[in-house]
Amino acid sequence: MRVLVDASFLILCAEAGRDFIRLAEDVIEEPIEPYVTEEVLNELRSIAGRGGRRGQLAFIALEIASRMNVIGGGDKMPADMRLLQEATRLKAAIATMDINLIRRARSLGIPVISVGSDMRVIFEGVRL
Repeated sequence: MRVLVDASFLILCAEAGRDFIRLAEDVIEEPIEPYVTEEVLNELRSIAGRGGRRGQLAFIALEIASRMNVIGGGDKMPADMRLLQEATRLKAAIATMDINLIRRARSLGIPVISVGSDMRVIFEGVRL
């Protein structure tokens, strides 16, 4: 299954020190092909440049993202809009912790992977 990964999900992986992408494979019982957009990488670079704890986590998140397939920049648009657009185009799920992005993905019928407060992976939606 193709999965587009959001900055919030990558930062959680860095913060928790867990590979939630691989854990999601166990939940959905199929291999995941992770993708990240150039906009998400730019968002992480911006956060990393600010320093502090969140900046350090964003730097680690960039290292995690370096092992993913990158979807180059298209039209200049916000990262969340690009994720929704590419998920629709690629028939992919979105991995995110952003509640607003989760709501928009649900309304468009895009499957969502997130992590609950108990650190369990949650998969919502129909596999495409």
